[in-house]
Amino acid sequence: MQEDSNKTKALKKANPGPFYAWPMGLWFTIFFIAPIVIIVCYSFMKRDVYGGVEAKFTLKAYQQMLDPAYGKIFLRTLFIAVLSSFLCIAIALPCGYAIARSRHQTLFLILVIIPFLTNSLIRIFAWMTILGDNGLLNSFLRFLHFAPRKFMFTKGAI
Repeated sequence: MQEDSNKTKALKKANPGPFYAWPMGLWFTIFFIAPIVIIVCYSFMKRDVYGGVEAKFTLKAYQQMLDPAYGKIFLRTLFIAVLSSFLCIAIALPCGYAIARSRHQTLFLILVIIPFLTNSLIRIFAWMTILGDNGLLNSFLRFLHFAPRKFMFTKGAI
């Protein structure tokens, strides 16, 4: 009787958390860490004639990155990434707070999720229809007797 009691106490004291964390750790390693390591390794390899890579060590890609033309592109890309991240946070936090406090949570969550269920190609064509030279936005500007503007392929469109 005493021995059974000791076994149940030992089982209760055992922490199975690390055991349960192994599948998720393995998942992250295979699908997140391994691809990043492969990309970093490829970045140090020489480019092949056909677009692949040769297993020869080189720093040419990083030297190109320091070129002024690439530096300008890199800084513009970094600026757009940081700006869009802050805009997403500034929009998402109040929306999330409002949804959490709303009586119509389910409806709002469905409205938030619907764009993720559509194909990205369809969304791209929709934005092209809105932002194009003869698109919805320029048609509205012409209706208001304003000069049409170029929206496609600009920082604002991104």
